[in-house]
Amino acid sequence: MATLALTILSAKPTKAGEYPIFVRISVKNDKEYIKTEYLLDDACQWYEGKVVARPDATMMNRRLLFELKKYKERLQYIDNYEYYSAKQIKAILIQQDTAIPDVRTFNEFMRQRIREIREEGRESYAKMMEDTMKVFDAAEGDVPMVIMNHITVEHFDRWMKLHGHTDGGRQIRLCHIKARVNEAIKLGLLRCDKHPFAYTTIPAPEPRELDIPVEAVRKIISTDVSHSRQLTLAKDMFLLSFYLGGMNFADLIQIDFSEEEISYIRQKSSEHKKKNRKIKIGICLEASCILNRYMGKNGVLEFNYRYTSKNLQCYINKCLKLLAKELNIKGSLTYYSARKTFAQFAAEIGIPYPIIEYCLGHSIKTGITINSYVRVKQYQADAAIRRVIDYVNDPEVFKPYIEMRNQMQMMMM
Repeated sequence: MATLALTILSAKPTKAGEYPIFVRISVKNDKEYIKTEYLLDDACQWYEGKVVARPDATMMNRRLLFELKKYKERLQYIDNYEYYSAKQIKAILIQQDTAIPDVRTFNEFMRQRIREIREEGRESYAKMMEDTMKVFDAAEGDVPMVIMNHITVEHFDRWMKLHGHTDGGRQIRLCHIKARVNEAIKLGLLRCDKHPFAYTTIPAPEPRELDIPVEAVRKIISTDVSHSRQLTLAKDMFLLSFYLGGMNFADLIQIDFSEEEISYIRQKSSEHKKKNRKIKIGICLEASCILNRYMGKNGVLEFNYRYTSKNLQCYINKCLKLLAKELNIKGSLTYYSARKTFAQFAAEIGIPYPIIEYCLGHSIKTGITINSYVRVKQYQADAAIRRVIDYVNDPEVFKPYIEMRNQMQMMMM
């Protein structure tokens, strides 16, 4: 049977003459050692498994007991550990330290994951995680892994409610925390009989009404705003996203538009979806006319804007607010409104949902059997985009069909 204990090797000091403290693994006559970060100046500072004759002896002993307890807990989770050799047990016990070194609190684990996410190039997600980390720090402080449980999560949710966080804000923060909790459980850093989110329901906020009516889109298309550079930019970017099937801004500024067709995977989902969908669509004439005014020699859009893409998008949204005011468009008008509006119009005129999802670049739901056999093709997406554009150009032609479809849907309810 394996036993763990603290010890030093008095006959083997380091080159500096110091004595590291080890966790000794004993299996019958077989022994292995896990080196801790603690060092003694002299072998006489170790007596009967404890640090003595040092000003910091009490603190060191507490930390060493914590280390020993950590490895003993890991040992208890090894099934049939009595059949393993000391070397095999050592490899199992230190595996977590190799993967996630020096993590004692949930906060430290989150900070480490933020660094890893940033190294992967997912800067916007890392910044969102940092915002969540600030809220969590303010509510809970440093939370040791052993008390990262359902009580802590429930208190965090209540704290956000009391401090005026919206359902949407709480949803984002709780989803971030839950994702990190699941990662910690997977790595063996967090062990619990009940999942920390067992009694916490993540709120689902009402979707924001960001789409605009067809009359507003027609007004944007028909109004001459060439007298204003800001209004022209707002109009062009809104319509460009709309004509390209609701393309996100992050994708719009990265794609090479020099060919008649484009092929891309949404940046937003490329890092964290199990299976991504490559979008292939043709560039319609309406989009091509706008692209020709902004496209550089390499096919990528050029805006002559010195700041970051995020700041550029904020500037475009600011211009869209001015455009909404200029055209007396009620409601919120943002770059994202083009995507929402395209999807809404497509649904209203009866475009099948799989084709709409293809245009939007949503990930494939592999759990649905039909998706294993049927796939949307480019010509279907091109036809859907053309149909939506035709609907905007002449909505009266589609009016009888929309009314008949609505009546049929009501009869089926």
